[in-house]
Amino acid sequence: LIFANTIVLGLETDIPWTGWNSIEEVFLICFVGELVCRLLYHGRNFFKCVDGIFWAWFDLSIVALGVAEAWIIPLFAERHKSPTMALRSLRLLRLLRLLRMFRMFVHLQRFVDALKDLLPTLIWIFVLLFLLCYVTAVVLTQSFGKPEAFENSDISLEDQEAMMVYFGDIFTSMFTLFRVITMDSWHNVAKPIIDYKPVWRLFFVVFIAFGSWTMISMLTAVVSDNVLAATADLKEVEMKHARDAKLEFLDYLYKCFVEADQNSDGMLDRAEFVHWASQEETLEQLRRAGIDTEQDDLIEFFDLLDVEDEQVLSARKFVDGLARAQESMSMKHMVMLEHMLKKTAEKVSRHQNRVDGIASAVKEHNEVEDIEMLTQLMEDMRNRQAIMLADQAKVSASVAEIRRKLTEQVQPRTSSRKVFSR
Repeated sequence: LIFANTIVLGLETDIPWTGWNSIEEVFLICFVGELVCRLLYHGRNFFKCVDGIFWAWFDLSIVALGVAEAWIIPLFAERHKSPTMALRSLRLLRLLRLLRMFRMFVHLQRFVDALKDLLPTLIWIFVLLFLLCYVTAVVLTQSFGKPEAFENSDISLEDQEAMMVYFGDIFTSMFTLFRVITMDSWHNVAKPIIDYKPVWRLFFVVFIAFGSWTMISMLTAVVSDNVLAATADLKEVEMKHARDAKLEFLDYLYKCFVEADQNSDGMLDRAEFVHWASQEETLEQLRRAGIDTEQDDLIEFFDLLDVEDEQVLSARKFVDGLARAQESMSMKHMVMLEHMLKKTAEKVSRHQNRVDGIASAVKEHNEVEDIEMLTQLMEDMRNRQAIMLADQAKVSASVAEIRRKLTEQVQPRTSSRKVFSR
């Protein structure tokens, strides 16, 4: 809204149209409505809100000036038929609304903070430049800015007038030296002096080398250093926000576990998990946290968390499992999956050895009275072996899928690096 209002101000300056006032009144009504809503919401704490007392007074002042410029002053101007100079001045103050954008964007706030931090250093650099220009201006004004400085000299009248124009008094000389520092037509300033006294070539070389190259380079270095420091602080703030968001999500998951645990036994069975996962509010909250999943996929997540096949989940398994689902895929997840695959393979191997041992015992033990019981036991072990092999296949498929996705994520970066190197 502020940016649109600024564009309208620019269009109003170049394009004459009678409808601009109506558009400005619409913007003003929006700003007044926003301020009233904030006053009603915060009440007496309006000037103690998060934005700070400065921005509260700033918003109030800008809106008050807008009301005065659009509705109050025109009434007095029409009644007394007075000039509208004050009205035009107040219209320019509407550009101050752009300053409100600095508190809406974090990067702009960090930029302002960087400027605020380097302000003392900038002041001392400008003080040094001022002293340099002032002392040099005194010398040049006495040397080339007065008519008595050219007595008994063969300088041309044109060069004499040019030097008196550039160095006629202290303030003129300081402005001329500032032009030399900024390299603005400095050769036109130096030419009459060098034609008069060639030895002054050394002065201009030293003055430009120190005043322009050295001081401007120092100024650029100070600004760059503070901006880089502000950028580093911004990254730390973003990391802190990420950590706070993660802790808030973990707290939300624990509250979900407590609410889903209907019998309050500290464990979450499948029925309770399915009831929690079937709520639309749960899916919406997980999407806000970065877990974009459907109801069926979330219900299947129970089997992934229930590694021991106990048909119940503890609070730690529930919270840690869903928290890991919020993270993006990385090499850490690859290592975890490969570790799970190794554990599954080890369990399969152990069960296979047990089955082979029972089978050998059955073959060697001819005097077993209840051979059917052992056969049933062997069949049960084979079923468990089949389940473990199926689990192993699922984990292997998951590892392959994640490897494929990670490869797809790495390939664009590699190709972009190749393009950049070319």
